Amino acid sequence: MKKSKDVDAWVFSHPKYPVRYAGDSPEEVIENYPLYLRDFIEERLNNNLAPSLEKKTKGKGGKREGAGRPKGTKKEKKTRVYLPDDIASWITRPESIPQVRKLMAKGKSHSVN
Repeated sequence: MKKSKDVDAWVFSHPKYPVRYAGDSPEEVIENYPLYLRDFIEERLNNNLAPSLEKKTKGKGGKREGAGRPKGTKKEKKTRVYLPDDIASWITRPESIPQVRKLMAKGKSHSVN
C-alpha cells in the first residue's frame, strides 16, 4: 500500500488480481480492499468479467501450438525394464541391439508351446 501522488489517496493493489482500492487512510483501505476483492472473485467464478479485464500472462504453460512431437512421427514402442548393471551397460551399446534380436529369433524357433 502506498500514498498516491496522482489522486492524493492511499492505494492498494495486488499483482495477481486486477483490483485496486483507494481511500483516505491506510485503515480504510485495509478494511475495504477485501470486500472489493471478494466481489471480483465472485464475478470471476461466475464468468461475468470482460476478457480485457484480466491480464494475459507471458508464461507458456499448458499445450501450445506446435509443441510436442510432430503428428505422423513414428517411434519404436519401448518398455522400461530393470536389469543388473553389467547387463544394462552392455545392452545400452547400439551394436548390442541386433545381437539381442538374433538371440530372440533363435529362442522363438526353438521354443516349445
